Amino acid sequence: MFRNPDDPENSLKAKIPEGKKAIADKGYLGEQHTKIAPPSQYDSRELAEFKNRARARHENFNARKKSFNVLSSTFRITKNKKEKHKIVFEVVCILCQYDMENGHPLWDV
Repeated sequence: MFRNPDDPENSLKAKIPEGKKAIADKGYLGEQHTKIAPPSQYDSRELAEFKNRARARHENFNARKKSFNVLSSTFRITKNKKEKHKIVFEVVCILCQYDMENGHPLWDV
C-alpha cells in the first residue's frame, strides 16, 4: 500500500528516496506531501507526456498481473488469509518480472 496506517515505516510512501517522486494519477491530487507527482495543469507539455507514458506503462504491468485470474476475483481478507494473499501477490509479481526479463519487457518511458 502507498499509505499503510498499520505500519507506516513499511509503506511504499516511506520507501521513496528523498528527492524522488512517484508519478501518480488524479486520485492523489489532494495529497499534501512532496513524494507524489500527480498530473498538474502547470506541467510542461513534455512533462505531462512523460507522466502519461509512465502511467500507461504501469497500467500495462497491472494488466499482466490481472491475467492471472487469481487476482481478478474478490478476496475477502481475514487475519489468517492476509499472509496468504501477500504470498500469492508476490508470486504473481515475480512471474511477471521473469516474463519481462525473458523476452517480454515493458517499453521505455
